Amino acid sequence: MNSHKYLLALQNRIIQEDLDGELKNYIKGLEGENYFKMILEEHEVKNFIHDINLNIKSRVQIDFLVVTDTTIFHLEIKHYSGDYSIQDGQLLNDYGNMFYSPFQQIQRANYEISHIISHYNIKRALKSFLIFTNPQFTLKTAKPSNFNILMPTELHKLAYMFKDDYSEENSEIINIFKKENKDFSKFYNNINKVPLKHLRPGLKCPRCNKLNHMLVEDNKKTIICQSCHYRGDRQYVYLYNLKELYICKKEPFTLDDAQKWCGVSNNLTIRRVLDKYFKSYNKKPKIYYLSNE
Repeated sequence: MNSHKYLLALQNRIIQEDLDGELKNYIKGLEGENYFKMILEEHEVKNFIHDINLNIKSRVQIDFLVVTDTTIFHLEIKHYSGDYSIQDGQLLNDYGNMFYSPFQQIQRANYEISHIISHYNIKRALKSFLIFTNPQFTLKTAKPSNFNILMPTELHKLAYMFKDDYSEENSEIINIFKKENKDFSKFYNNINKVPLKHLRPGLKCPRCNKLNHMLVEDNKKTIICQSCHYRGDRQYVYLYNLKELYICKKEPFTLDDAQKWCGVSNNLTIRRVLDKYFKSYNKKPKIYYLSNE
């Protein structure tokens, strides 16, 4: 899953009060990973892999691996906000809620990474960091001395960490981890998407992403956003929104799903867009559509 596209598709559609704690934490995690990915790209870090799954001895999910000339950096990202403390190796917020220990998470992941380093005889050291990205995060207790932790105010240090003179060799190591990446969707199917019932329907503007600001007039080929004044071809605006439906639903959808998502009914333009830009299959009594991309 492309987490950036998924977050963009969710933007302005989520009914926040409907979400349980697990889904809110999942979305927070996606926001943090995308925020950190933008930081790496700003620093022109090339040899990294994002959101990978390993299953050599046990199943682990890893946020980022960055390969440099001397080191493989394992980076675990947390986008928590508020006041937190560390007690007995556990992370607690000010309300007394305990979070699954990121330190245990890092140790489990390091075991899997080390196995791959050894198996492929990779000449790089392994170094792990727990990175808190949200500017609204505060750690009220001292950092554990046996773990590398970067706070939101220390993210500038990343610019000096990732030396990449042997870029081709580092890229080959990244490809090894890509080859070892596993598909965990069957294990995490219940928590890796926000159900459509928690998302608001309607047309979203392709420019400003405001929802239900598009003025649709009969017999006009263009649709105008009343917020940013974007003027878009009617077919393109529907296509943009239907692609987001597929991203959010993560499975084929029907014409009825498409019309409810766009907030219209008996719309010939939507039918044309589906027939022109989407693949389809017939599963009587309905036709199902899926993305060509």
